[in-house]
Amino acid sequence: MKQFDELRFSSQEQEKTKQNFLQHIAQYDESISSSMRSKGYRCKNQSERTVAFTFGEVTFSRKRWYKNGECRIPVDEMLGLEKNVRHSQELLYQAAVLATKLPYRQVGETIEMVYNVTVTKDTVNKVVKLANQLLEEKDDYRFFKEEKKIEKIKADIIYIEGDGVYVKTSEDDSEKKNMDLSHFVVHTGSKQIGPNRFELENKKELIRLDNRLARRELLDLLENEYEITNETVLVTNSDCGKGYTPHVFTEIAKSFNVKRHEHFWDEYHLNKEIKEFTKSYPRELREDLFQAIREHDKKLLRRSLDTIESLVSSEEGQEKFEYYSSRLIRNFQYTKPAEMRGLPKSGIGIMESQHRKITYRMKHRGMYWTSEGGIAVANMILLEREGKLRDLFFGEWKRDYDKYTSLDHISADSVRPKNDSKDYKLPRLHKNIEKIFKMK
Repeated sequence: MKQFDELRFSSQEQEKTKQNFLQHIAQYDESISSSMRSKGYRCKNQSERTVAFTFGEVTFSRKRWYKNGECRIPVDEMLGLEKNVRHSQELLYQAAVLATKLPYRQVGETIEMVYNVTVTKDTVNKVVKLANQLLEEKDDYRFFKEEKKIEKIKADIIYIEGDGVYVKTSEDDSEKKNMDLSHFVVHTGSKQIGPNRFELENKKELIRLDNRLARRELLDLLENEYEITNETVLVTNSDCGKGYTPHVFTEIAKSFNVKRHEHFWDEYHLNKEIKEFTKSYPRELREDLFQAIREHDKKLLRRSLDTIESLVSSEEGQEKFEYYSSRLIRNFQYTKPAEMRGLPKSGIGIMESQHRKITYRMKHRGMYWTSEGGIAVANMILLEREGKLRDLFFGEWKRDYDKYTSLDHISADSVRPKNDSKDYKLPRLHKNIEKIFKMK
């Protein structure tokens, strides 16, 4: 009995799809002709174009219409194809999804295996650049869109965590260094969704290259997405490092007139620092420090530090001691366990697990990133996990944005509020924009 050749069958079906596509194109081109003529356009010629789709590479012919020197190609417009682009929007989107999981070269190999379509590493790189452009445009779009009243998230406790993600970067071949991506997560608690499986409720994330920009956008997010009153308990957690100090989060609490703000020194980073600090000393001293943290016993902490200092035998050891001991004493109040503060422990200390989706893709296998590519892929990863990456490529916002920016004298700068006393509040549509539109 002859064995079924699945690959051959798939290839035959792909050819059928191509023929159906060509038929659809021809029918559309013919159906739109009367409309183009009624608008004053004249069809002067037809031309061929080759484009790679998810069903294969196709060469098709379409009509070119002219009016007062302007050329329009309705088929290209219907397919969403810009001039000189050789890949469909859907194929580029799927390449973008794969780029959040695989190295660029493997993205091309995967697409070729599945669709029998060639996508090079350079093409994937262009897809990431396109995504970065769309991210910037969508950020500008918020200044155009009309203000719509949305129901804010309500919760007794709001959790905020922040930390940096270091990835290797090289803007040119001569210099390689680390790039610090500033990552913040906001949520309203943790709930169990299965055996040993938990999910953060009402989670929002943002990641930016610049820490100050990230903090400003964090304030925007809190202002516009969450209902915060003076009765809201704000729980924050960080490694207490630069850009994520307790003071940074205290300022956030002050911005919203929060009465109760509880900051925590992230347990993972705290334990890591204690282990690094005490690795050259007897194990008992490490256990004493951990006990001082668990029991929130500052006297025990000081006694343990005094004992460690008596064992320091070098200048390097003294510098190390002064660094870690000063951090422990200065930030000791933030090590008080959640239970002692009357707060649930679940939902605190989630940052490392939230980093993982980014670090898994961006930190291993000797990868280096440009600043543009690195921040673009990081944001694409967040959108893909939230199920919002398709909206970046095909959402209604894009058509609205193109409509707004096609108008003369309209730009994001022209509708941004000039003097907003609350610099943390997300700018809304300029009140004169409707007048501007009516003038067009």
